[in-house]
Amino acid sequence: MTDSTSLSTNELATRWGLKPSALRHHRSNGTGPVYQRLDRAYLPLGSPYVIYQLADILAFEAAHSITPLN
Repeated sequence: MTDSTSLSTNELATRWGLKPSALRHHRSNGTGPVYQRLDRAYLPLGSPYVIYQLADILAFEAAHSITPLN
């Protein structure tokens, strides 16, 4: 679980009604929202290491006319 100002790949996929693999594809192509890759060495086991800041998500949604499902 991430904090209230960021979403994990799975959480963002749920918000947009996509599969997490679709977001990974957009990341590799550079076509998705801005994301941060965290250093796994400093995270608890099982924590997401790729996060999307809420401000970046909202800006991406506005720029691309995306309406979140939830």
